[in-house]
Amino acid sequence: MSIRPSHFAYTGILAGISALPPLSIDMNLPALPDIENALGVAQGQGSLTLSLFLSGFSVAPLVGGPLSDRYGRRPVLLVALALISLAALCCALTPTFPLLLVARLAQGVACGVCVLMPLAILRDTQAGASARKKLSIIMLVGGVAPLIAPMLGGWILVLLGWQAIYGAQCAMGLALFCLVACGVAETLAQEKRNAISIKTVAAGYGEIFKSSQFMGSALTQALCFGCMFSYISGSPSFMLGELRLSEQIYSLVFACTSFGVMVGVACGGVLARWEVHPRRIIAAGLGSMCVTVLAVFILTWSGVAQISVLVPALFLVMGSFGLIQPSIMSEAVAPFGHMAGAASGAINSLQMLAGALTCAMVPLLAHVLTPGRAMSASMLGAILLAAGFHALLGRRAAAARQRS
Repeated sequence: MSIRPSHFAYTGILAGISALPPLSIDMNLPALPDIENALGVAQGQGSLTLSLFLSGFSVAPLVGGPLSDRYGRRPVLLVALALISLAALCCALTPTFPLLLVARLAQGVACGVCVLMPLAILRDTQAGASARKKLSIIMLVGGVAPLIAPMLGGWILVLLGWQAIYGAQCAMGLALFCLVACGVAETLAQEKRNAISIKTVAAGYGEIFKSSQFMGSALTQALCFGCMFSYISGSPSFMLGELRLSEQIYSLVFACTSFGVMVGVACGGVLARWEVHPRRIIAAGLGSMCVTVLAVFILTWSGVAQISVLVPALFLVMGSFGLIQPSIMSEAVAPFGHMAGAASGAINSLQMLAGALTCAMVPLLAHVLTPGRAMSASMLGAILLAAGFHALLGRRAAAARQRS
């Protein structure tokens, strides 16, 4: 029996689907040294499991979006969830590191397809403030996932070993597969589906990437994500190495700052219920993020960075991102109801590409800068680019709306 799209349980299933990718990334972080030791690879090579995952994640939505626009959301989602479970099982059972990397690549591809489905399904079934409110709930769960994932992975690692972390991911994928199979009906009507061909796909993405509204929103969102990922990837070296925090204090700091995403998303949901225009929410969140990132940059480059001052600033950075996320994604896909899957895929690909680039930028900068300065420089560069694209393409989108 299918669940009604207006039911809270329906939103809960979509939220669970959106939480799978961050869980698949962050649950593994505490286990990387154990994986390196168990599979006989050099220290630091375990991070390749993250790189391969992100590589698959970044390109898959470009294919998964058009497939969902052609064949429907439900079958594409079910295949993706099945592949996530199978890949996670292969990760748990693999005897060699190269096979683990192949399985992680496959898991990243499946997550890349899977993560765009909630937004496309919402676009099929909801509109306006209702869609933004439900998207806020989904983003709230997505904000909780990276907050609890390292702790959850750490507990599983201590009790059962690193293989059990992938086993847990397999179980989560299977549970969501069963929930979707039993409770989620197809949301894309047959008459709204697009015929698929290379020419059609290219034309569709051409229409999407020519849109000033889409590019302004999508690039801003991707670079804000890159700013956040600069902090996530750079904070261990900065806080554990440069500031010499203990692992326990670092985990607490990371949890506190990550909680900012949840607070920001919750505030965005309240503003959506008050029917505040999404472009006003985006402008406020982006301005806040610029100011707080600049504060982090000044603190780290002045040499007087104290964790008691950094935590509130980083909390506000993460909170500003959470505030922006639902509104800016809703704005990006709004003109593309006929190919919301492709638009969702394009957003997620740009986001993960920005995350992968900034993830690589931080260690490159660390060759010539201290870890804290490398982290904050990458954060500042990403947020300034986000503000620039938002201002430039936002004006073009406004002019286009006036002409129409």
